[in-house]
Amino acid sequence: MTPANRRPLLRKLLPWALLCVPLVFAARAATDYNAVPSAISGSRGQPTGQPTADAAEHPTQPAVTARTLLKLTTTLGTVPAQDGAERRLVHAYAELAAGRLDAARTQAEALARDEPRFALAQLLWGDVMQASRGHAGFAAVPPPAQAEPADAPQRARLLELRAEALARLAAYTAPPPAGAIPANLVALAPDVQRAIVVDTARSRLYLFRQRGGMPQFEASYYFSQGKLGAGKTRVGDMKTPLGIYFITRKIGAKDLKPLYGAGALTLNYPNEWDKQQGHTGFGVWLHGTPPDSYARVPLSSDGCVVLSNPDVRSLMAETPAGSTPVVITRDVQWLTPPQWTAQRQQVLAQFQSDVTRSAAQGLRPQDALAAAASAPQGAAQNPAVTPGALTVLQYPGQVVVQYSSAASPGGPLYRQYWAQRSAQWHLIFQGSVS
Repeated sequence: MTPANRRPLLRKLLPWALLCVPLVFAARAATDYNAVPSAISGSRGQPTGQPTADAAEHPTQPAVTARTLLKLTTTLGTVPAQDGAERRLVHAYAELAAGRLDAARTQAEALARDEPRFALAQLLWGDVMQASRGHAGFAAVPPPAQAEPADAPQRARLLELRAEALARLAAYTAPPPAGAIPANLVALAPDVQRAIVVDTARSRLYLFRQRGGMPQFEASYYFSQGKLGAGKTRVGDMKTPLGIYFITRKIGAKDLKPLYGAGALTLNYPNEWDKQQGHTGFGVWLHGTPPDSYARVPLSSDGCVVLSNPDVRSLMAETPAGSTPVVITRDVQWLTPPQWTAQRQQVLAQFQSDVTRSAAQGLRPQDALAAAASAPQGAAQNPAVTPGALTVLQYPGQVVVQYSSAASPGGPLYRQYWAQRSAQWHLIFQGSVS
């Protein structure tokens, strides 16, 4: 074939070649999303019955593929989330994975302009520009063999941001089952308006509203945890605690250092369970980010749960202090409403009579030995209380029950901590907390 004959043929083939570019990118995207080595690595157990403790310190994020991303454009409108910037980010990633580069470029550019402190938005904009030039990739990071030693800090930063992207995307590509309830929230008394479950494996905080005694999913937020993951046991270990906690107070931005952002919700760490386990430390909060950044990467705090400032403002507005529980777990076991109802009935049947009897006796288990050794029998007493409606929360090996007096529902709050030892449940703490 002569050169003159080849030119018309090339002109005919060129549009088809250009049409294939988005398809090639989508295929490459599938490889990129699956091959990403998340900054959080490990394994996830499959819980049965009561939630189980996962031994992995840094669980793995679920795989995010081009196929799951392509579904986002039809599902984003149905996924509750308060963070508008995150929703815009995920929309742009979905357009990018679908090969709709013009739409992705428009959205990424607008987000990077509107949120200049959102580092992941800036990285997304870079990804889109690379894709527009034919260099497909997802938070592209040079392979170690090609990276220069001087590039190590930049490479580490890109890996952290890529882990953040995976955590945010997984909230949409692999959300909790519709209508599901965490097994940790066994029962909520009518005066408990909200409950929070923090999933450290997915860097996701779930907010529930109590309606008619049943927790109903209300919102989902991305967060950052301790630099060394979860499972705090001592002061300074750079880990976020695991267990059952309560919000003790709210602190506004004007009373905080800039490090804590727009506000903070303080937790009662170490709680009575932690103290009996010998856990040390203090000052574990749910708080915002400094004014020079929009969000932190998944593993970056000293042990607190760190949210974006818009998210922490929303959470503070919706969440009262005092009675609001916060369960921090590595692995959320999700139950259907019928499963949750059956669990609630089973646990209440097991504990309610013991809770009522212990509250009526008033003796604090934590003081029993001291009272027997140095004071007349019964000297260390709580007021005898007939409990009203119970809030019951569970975590592997422990159950926490919160209640007020049936005679004064708006009065002081009391809590009991139960520990499982040799297949038996033992009351290890009982006392007033307000």
